[in-house]
Amino acid sequence: MYNRLVAASAPAMWQRAIEQVLQGIPHTQCILDDIIITGTSDEDHKRNLSKVLSRLDEYGLCVNLDKMSIFKKRVSYCGHEIDENGLHKSPDKVLCHYNTDLPLKLACDASPYGTGCVLSHTSSDGSERPIAYASRTLKKAERGYSQIDKEALSIYWGIQKFNTYLFGKHFTLITDHKPLLSINPSKALPAMTAARIQRYAVFLSGHSYDIIYKSTNKHCNADVLSRLPLHSIESEGTDEVDIFYSTQLEMLPVTSEQVRNLTRRDPILAQVLDFVSTGRFPNTFVKSLKPYIQRKDELTLHQGCIMWGNRVVIPESLHPRLLGEIHAGHLGIVRMKAYARSYVWWPNIDSDLEQTCRSCAGCLSKIKYRCTIYTGLKLWYRVHVDYAGPFKNAMFLIVIDAHSKWPEVFHMTSTTASATVKTLRTLFSRQGIPNEVVSDNGPQFISAEFKQFMTQNGIRHITSAPYHPRTNGQAERFVQSFKRAIKSAKTCRN
Repeated sequence: MYNRLVAASAPAMWQRAIEQVLQGIPHTQCILDDIIITGTSDEDHKRNLSKVLSRLDEYGLCVNLDKMSIFKKRVSYCGHEIDENGLHKSPDKVLCHYNTDLPLKLACDASPYGTGCVLSHTSSDGSERPIAYASRTLKKAERGYSQIDKEALSIYWGIQKFNTYLFGKHFTLITDHKPLLSINPSKALPAMTAARIQRYAVFLSGHSYDIIYKSTNKHCNADVLSRLPLHSIESEGTDEVDIFYSTQLEMLPVTSEQVRNLTRRDPILAQVLDFVSTGRFPNTFVKSLKPYIQRKDELTLHQGCIMWGNRVVIPESLHPRLLGEIHAGHLGIVRMKAYARSYVWWPNIDSDLEQTCRSCAGCLSKIKYRCTIYTGLKLWYRVHVDYAGPFKNAMFLIVIDAHSKWPEVFHMTSTTASATVKTLRTLFSRQGIPNEVVSDNGPQFISAEFKQFMTQNGIRHITSAPYHPRTNGQAERFVQSFKRAIKSAKTCRN
């Protein structure tokens, strides 16, 4: 049994518990640890007071006699004064007027189901006086966010809500979530920061602010608003970040549903999923959790899948399938790693990719080919052309853009100048006419028909120096890559 409640949701849990304890006692209300009891007469009042004390004693709860006020004509309760004439605002709790000369503070917080924020002034004596409050319930999609995303959302929404007061004026942001201190206007965000927080940071860059941390037990004003939020009437709009994450998942050979279900069944990722959703990571942990704990400020959730930056964290049961898909093109270790880093991650993924590549006879048969590469000025400005073959009893026309490295490969039944011009005319009608075409001194490229085609289209034709194929290195390099890929694929099938 626990003797002390340690959960961050303690206020909401206590409120539900005390309401159940006092259920059925007339003329009695309770907000957190403040209980108010009345009656239609003094006798009725005494009976209700006796019932409350008996009920508290029954459940093992104690009251502080020094804080009790009995048979008072007027009491202060939750920011209000109550007397025989009704409910009145407490003079100490009335909102102050906005003053352009006083410092501004915005305290923001989020619970599993709501967000709250308080805009306040700091007086000359150091005390804080609230200007305005705001809260709302989270939308269905927002309730699935990780805790760090919910906390960041509360800041984003709070600044939007009070933008009239904050825009163009320096203010102080207050949060009880330490990882959000990285959203600092004087510091760059970490490279693997979640996409949603990066989006919020771009919005915040239009404001002048400092951000500070305040522990939860000193952050009660925004905390209680987030736990007792107003019902939201905002529509369930489309979030651009959700679309981005969905696109990342659509690029995988597995569905988001498969990743989500297997994540919940994975003994390690199931724990990580709980840590990310609640924002409570353990101080001590087993070795298998270390890679995730080290990245705890960069992990987020989408559709029940864990994301590290823009990469999907893959459950162990799907590793062989993903490794097979990444290796299918026999790209080599470097390209396989670069491709994987765009979409997926798991601990030791680089080692797994290296092992997969080293155990493949096709990948081991590859030989490096060095050449001088011209990057080009812009897309489709300079293209390189060359023939590959005869290879596997076929000839292939290779066309590659010097800037983007985008290749076009055509199976050719004839390598004459006429066939070459016909193929290039079709390609240029689809991709556009380049400014320069680089080729070797093959007979089809130095023919009168090919020169006329270049002249008519205003294309500068550059030929490589005789016996120096590196002049057309872009095409030569891709020809080698193309041949090795075909050989590797055939080796694996055998």
